Amino acid sequence: MKRFIGVVGCCIVMALPMRAIEFTATQSGRISFAVSKLLERYHYRQSTVDDALSEKFLKTYLNGLDYNHLIFYQSDVEEFEKLYSQKLDDALRAGTSEPAFAIFDRYLQRLAEGRRQVDKALQEKFDFNQQENFLPVRNKAPWPLDKKEAESLWTARVKYELLQGKLNKEKPEETVRLIGKRYARLEKTMREYDAEEILQTYLTALSHTFDPHSDYLSPTEAANFEIQNISLKLSGIGAQLQWDDGNTKVMSLVPGGPADLSKLLKPNDKIVAVGQEKGEMVDVVEMRLNKVVQMIRGERATKVRLTVIPVNAPETKKDIVLVRDEIKLKDQHAKAQLIEHIDALGKMHRLGLVNLPQFYDNCSDDVAKLLERLKKEKVEGIILDLRRNGGGILEESIKLTGLFVKEGPIVQVKDHKETRVMKDGDPQVAYNGPLLILQGKLSASASEITAAALQDYGRALLVGDLTTHGKGTVQQVLSLDRALEDIPNPGKLKLTVSKFYRIAGGTTQKEGVTPEIVLPSIYDYLDIGESSLENSLPAGGTMPVSYSRLDLVQKYVPELAKRSKLRVDASKDFSYLREDIAEVKRRQDDKSVSLNETKRLAEKKALKDQADLRKKERAGRKPSMDRSFDLTLENIEKNEPMTLVVAVKKEKTTESGAVVKTEKTDAPVNVEDPLAEPEPDSDESSPFDPQLDEAVSILNDYVEVLKTGLIGETVVQKK
Repeated sequence: MKRFIGVVGCCIVMALPMRAIEFTATQSGRISFAVSKLLERYHYRQSTVDDALSEKFLKTYLNGLDYNHLIFYQSDVEEFEKLYSQKLDDALRAGTSEPAFAIFDRYLQRLAEGRRQVDKALQEKFDFNQQENFLPVRNKAPWPLDKKEAESLWTARVKYELLQGKLNKEKPEETVRLIGKRYARLEKTMREYDAEEILQTYLTALSHTFDPHSDYLSPTEAANFEIQNISLKLSGIGAQLQWDDGNTKVMSLVPGGPADLSKLLKPNDKIVAVGQEKGEMVDVVEMRLNKVVQMIRGERATKVRLTVIPVNAPETKKDIVLVRDEIKLKDQHAKAQLIEHIDALGKMHRLGLVNLPQFYDNCSDDVAKLLERLKKEKVEGIILDLRRNGGGILEESIKLTGLFVKEGPIVQVKDHKETRVMKDGDPQVAYNGPLLILQGKLSASASEITAAALQDYGRALLVGDLTTHGKGTVQQVLSLDRALEDIPNPGKLKLTVSKFYRIAGGTTQKEGVTPEIVLPSIYDYLDIGESSLENSLPAGGTMPVSYSRLDLVQKYVPELAKRSKLRVDASKDFSYLREDIAEVKRRQDDKSVSLNETKRLAEKKALKDQADLRKKERAGRKPSMDRSFDLTLENIEKNEPMTLVVAVKKEKTTESGAVVKTEKTDAPVNVEDPLAEPEPDSDESSPFDPQLDEAVSILNDYVEVLKTGLIGETVVQKK
């Protein structure tokens, strides 16, 4: 069976005993040729790699290297346009990737010049009393005209970061040290890019000229993709690592993993050298973390040797040997909660919450197990939380949708030749009770298929952001092995082969899925979503197919929405959210930041005062009578009782249970590229989740109306 993938992003870890591949110039050129031909032949657009596409390709590659338009000069860009704007297609046909490396060499040259200007600017004395503004994210601004203008922009960035240090009450000399080290690290990182990484950047830029979800996956990234988006398991030692001032530090250990069971490795230990079962040890101090990860990973049952500086004996070193084993990324698996909700009239209701981060291999089976346990707990209704589900395997989306409806059509899939109707063929229903789907702007692809189908059937009540992400395309991963049999592991190509359409007609592409009840959300005011991406496919449309609606939702929506609005209007947390939305809208209108210390201190004080007032108000609230119990797949497998949630603690992490790439930075910047656009803050960082709280109340109302056919007297409880 072909495996179709619909995802928003890829992770950056690897599973196989693989080292970075130093492709030769000939191999890089042949891979480039093969990728271009596969895109022409199999991509949904059916476009030709010609002069027009070459111009877009060059622009995409330059933006990929220099997102913030700070490193290249305008003269560089004009030179590249003269040389390559209508020649990259010719280079691809000729089987050469020389332009990729020539442009990257110029990038390194200009980055070195920028780094020298940073060092020079750090010696200056700046006046923070002037009325100046700085634009941190300038991806839509022109490139600096020449070296003089570039130096001025670098100097302004240094001033901005020095002011950040002053506002954070850092010692001036420490701020200078951290900034200098940050850009030295950036230059070092980019100079260590090997042929595999440069080629991936280049060919992904080519793929992105077709659409934003097509990518060339180098051998390392292809393995990462399989781990993060399909299997959710890998072979390693079971330690989470982070980059810490040049050192690889153990962040945490996976319970039951090789490192944990050995008792030889502890959190905060530093790994300074890595070796395989045979051969020399390799010094990894100051080595990029992803390179260290590649050395530690390997096949199951093989040995890896580590030289470690123990946290409790920093003056000593010890050598340890660990045997690699399979590690499951359990944090990405489906999980659930039993919520004992006390309604406004004081009555207790048992409700279920299923959180599915993505559609991984066999996730529908996992969700079925959670549903079965929740039914045994006699829940009255279930929330399926897909707010941060970026997609995954199409077939799993169809199977999961089938857990809630009898057999029938789920989605229409259209390639450049034909339209197919994909169905759930299993008449069994895992759960037929009240169902609410909580969705958001980060819900994409496969999660939109499930939400749209259950909405079209009238099976689930949809609640959340104004729309979902709007990714209505399907990707297929093609191996380059067959086309390039004599190149060891040439990588893979993830390309968009089709679009999916709703069974009721219409599409989610760019339009997303609109819920019956919209709740306030910051994400609705951020420039995210399919419609904001370069080269995204048009929406299009198709005819509906025949299916039997259940109509369990629509007639109740007006009353449910009315009750929800009363609660939302009375909610302090939603009031705070509306204040935050107003601030986001203000920042969207003016993305610049003041470099005046007095003004910034006043802004910082206002934010602190606001946060203190909110904290005080929340601390003074009457404690909620609701109780929650965590339910995991492991609980079910071991027939364990659920765990009472006694405190809310949410932490941002990457894949737990893996050796992963998590960089420790000196400031809120991307260590791989401090100039990249920061990602929007997530409400995951807050213990307060007004959307989920309101979804629980809406589900409670929905349960009541399905039981009685009507809703009793409206009672609003302030939150």
